[in-house]
Amino acid sequence: MKTVQPLTLDLQFFNGGIQNLDREQNKQNELKQNIANALESGDSDEMAKALTGLAEGIQADILQEAQTLASSQLNDEKVLAQRGIHALTKEETEYYNEVIDGAGFDGVEKLVPATVIDRVFEELVQEHPLLDLINFVNTTGVTKWVLKKGDVNPAWWGKLVDAIKEQLDDGFETVDTNLYKLSAFLPVANAMLELGPRWLDRYVRTVLVEASAVALEEATVAGTGKDQPIGMIKDLQGSVVDGVYPDKTATALTDFGVKSLFKIRGDLSNNGKRKVRNMILLVNPNDYNYKLAEHVVYRNAAGQFMTNLPIDATIIESVAVPEGKLVAGMAKNYFMGVGSERKIASSKEYRFLEDETVYITRMLANGRPKDNSSFKVYDISQIGGTP
Repeated sequence: MKTVQPLTLDLQFFNGGIQNLDREQNKQNELKQNIANALESGDSDEMAKALTGLAEGIQADILQEAQTLASSQLNDEKVLAQRGIHALTKEETEYYNEVIDGAGFDGVEKLVPATVIDRVFEELVQEHPLLDLINFVNTTGVTKWVLKKGDVNPAWWGKLVDAIKEQLDDGFETVDTNLYKLSAFLPVANAMLELGPRWLDRYVRTVLVEASAVALEEATVAGTGKDQPIGMIKDLQGSVVDGVYPDKTATALTDFGVKSLFKIRGDLSNNGKRKVRNMILLVNPNDYNYKLAEHVVYRNAAGQFMTNLPIDATIIESVAVPEGKLVAGMAKNYFMGVGSERKIASSKEYRFLEDETVYITRMLANGRPKDNSSFKVYDISQIGGTP
């Protein structure tokens, strides 16, 4: 009779693996925070360094993952798909093969296939809840969008007279989505090219998703309006100084009870002129953990922890929100149009890595709240919490 050996677990190895994962996650969070800090400071050199650092970290992770799969002989299509390694179209394969044959993106005349950019947008909204909820539009190939302003009704009864025509003209505005450029940097090592088209596609998409997500979320929440979109916390009717919009004055909120939440809902109704549905409540992760969580998280009869709010709202944590502040509004009232130049070229300005050529690609973006009353800012610094 065969003896069955008891299952043993190398706890030292297991704990070491968990610690490595934690370290890698902390490193990625630190790199993303560096990007947010550079965006806030407006320092283009620091921004380039932060973006290149993020891309270099992604490249190292992908190289390690590819090596692990190769050594384990895990080439099953299902396994690869779970890791973001997609089957490529003929056009995508030809594009990446040309990049590999030329040892880089230099000299590649073809544009990045539109299907790659479309997949980037799909992943952006899937992995980042704020971008999924706002009016986030892929404007590739379209440079101008017409938006409705405020509560002007685009339909009317009666004769078309000059007064009504003027009212309609004032009710819409054109947004130029080619106005601002968001750069992403792609350091490419020879080892990255040697992995083949599918892994190179994974790398390009991951960098575009991660770099764009941090910058787009920062701009959506707190963009100054100077060389970047206008954020939710900005006062569209305030005095603009050197292209920078001022922050909205925050209304004090001393608790997170039912009355306060319905007050927020009432504030957004614009004096009862519109119904408020599908609100978002944006807070800094620290404020959610130490101030709000204990007011909204409860344990049901089955022992499961649930989040419960008395209004139709979703709480979203974002590092772009200043600590002590809460941003409330209807997500669809923020428009963000993003396109892409679809060209990857060698970076002439920045050479941060000795052994790798750094390439640069740009996305085109512009965004703003539809009107000044779409989003409200609240001061939650006085809400009690258990540290």
